[in-house]
Amino acid sequence: MSFQDIRKLNIVIVAGGWSSERSVSINSGKNVFNSLNNNGYKVKFFDLKKNNLIELFKSKPDLIFNALHGEFGEDGGISCLAKKYNIPITHSDDFSSALCFNKRLLKNFLKKELNIGSPKELYEINDIKFPLIAKPNADGSSKGVKLIYNFKELKNLKIDKDILIEEKINGQELTVTIIEDKGKIKALGVTEITFDSDHYDFKAKYTYGKSNHYLPARISKKNYEYLLNLSKIIFKKCRCRSIARLDFILDSKSNQFYFLELNTHPGLTPISLAPEQAQYNKISYLSLIEKIIFSS
Repeated sequence: MSFQDIRKLNIVIVAGGWSSERSVSINSGKNVFNSLNNNGYKVKFFDLKKNNLIELFKSKPDLIFNALHGEFGEDGGISCLAKKYNIPITHSDDFSSALCFNKRLLKNFLKKELNIGSPKELYEINDIKFPLIAKPNADGSSKGVKLIYNFKELKNLKIDKDILIEEKINGQELTVTIIEDKGKIKALGVTEITFDSDHYDFKAKYTYGKSNHYLPARISKKNYEYLLNLSKIIFKKCRCRSIARLDFILDSKSNQFYFLELNTHPGLTPISLAPEQAQYNKISYLSLIEKIIFSS
């Protein structure tokens, strides 16, 4: 498919949904819609809700641009239905999305397949040192993340399989965006993120001035190149498609990288990291969206 062919497609931008990240998804989706619409593409914006799901598939678009975040969008749900209705959809397929959305499953998979280290879970820690960090096993945008400072707070926490409790690694927060470009897997750069809050929470991510991005990251050239290459390896091993963003921490004491998570549907808002890294590579926002569509 050429870029000229893409312009002939009836594309539906699906955003919203019912996850905790609905507002971020709407923001991402509207940005994508405006960019394509202003450049002559045949696009419609679809605010997905539980009561209009069938309406989406009955409209039979040529392509669904999946701008959903969180449940149903990133966990493979909508991709699975699109496959059933034989409608092409952007981003990773249902298998990869389901794998990557489940943090515990993904960490165990990468440890087994590539021997990649990640923060230890509570049951793996022999000598508990506070603070610990608790987060949903399947959610994004740092919703529901909480620091635990003592045994009393740990005891009061409702612990189940949906909650991940890990050691807190202190160091540099780093992220890498991977894209597919004309069949090639490319790493766009390593961004270092700093913030004033206790952790990189929702407010720090989506509020102007609440976090700082350093691109390129303030790490050694050797570590920089290593992380770019490692991110491409993970992307391929997880059979991701189109675009993904991978998060790491570089431990300030051991100089060891810890893998945190892989986001198969990174934000596409005005202050999101993926578009920022694309711009660093002289890839415009429109061009980034076209590459996502083209590789779907």
